[in-house]
This record gives sequence, C-alpha cells and structure tokens, in this order.
Amino acid sequence: MAAVLGLLGFASCSKEVYEERDNYLVMYGQPQADFKTVGNVSDESGKPIKGISVTVKYHWHIPNQPWVIYDQNDFYQDSNVKTDDKGTYQLSESIMDLPTDVTLVFEDIDGPENGGDFAPAEATPSITQTRDANGAWFLGAYEAKADVVMKKK
Repeated sequence: MAAVLGLLGFASCSKEVYEERDNYLVMYGQPQADFKTVGNVSDESGKPIKGISVTVKYHWHIPNQPWVIYDQNDFYQDSNVKTDDKGTYQLSESIMDLPTDVTLVFEDIDGPENGGDFAPAEATPSITQTRDANGAWFLGAYEAKADVVMKKK
C-alpha cells in the first residue's frame, strides 16, 4: 500500500521531497506562516472596551509568471476575534504564504452594552517577524499589532 501511495505522491506530503526539473526546484506541499494578531481597543478616555469584533482581513496578490497565468490574481481570507474584559485581542493562526497586506476592522456589535455605541474603525497593523523561515515550507512567524481608539457615534 505504501508503494502505491508513494507512486501517487502521498509520501511527499509527510516529508520534503525535492526534484530538479528544467532549472526549477519542484517542492510538494503548501507554504505556511504562523501569524499572530494582537492589540488593545479603548475609548477616547482610554477605557478598555470589551466585546469589540476584530476582523483580520488578509489579502494576497499573486502576479502572473511566464509559465503560469492565473484566472484570479487576488485572494482573501478573513478571521475574527473579540476583545476581552481588558480590551485586548489576540488571534493566532497558520496561514498560507505571507499576505500582501493586512487590514483590521473593528466593529461594536453589542451597542451600548459595552459602555457606548462606537463607530467602526479600520487599522493597518505594524508587522514584525518573530521567527525565521526554515528555508522550506515554513515561512516564519509574524506578529501584527494595532492599538485602536474607538470613537462614539
């Protein structure tokens, strides 16, 4: 059975397999990066706001290559988390490849229950690399950080 799966390429999923073809290195698998998004949300007086919805919007732009023309060059993925009692949020996930850009969208989804009715806000986080890539499929670990002040409607 292992031989049949190996012939079908399944063995290459469990370890890195390299082939040299026409001066291109062919690797089987999917690149990934560990991505953590963190920050704080407060009102204009500096008071932390609980229950704010934070949507992390990833965007990838993949340019056409001489050997590949894509039907679609832009890909998107959204993830969501809420702020805790201290107004902090943290979302850790493994994502495919490094995004071209990241936008954070902050929304008050419970109205006055959290101390006010706040207008939506957007932020572009600062992104720092916290762990190096391994030269193969792991592209490194990154942290996106944005502290936001929400204004009442």
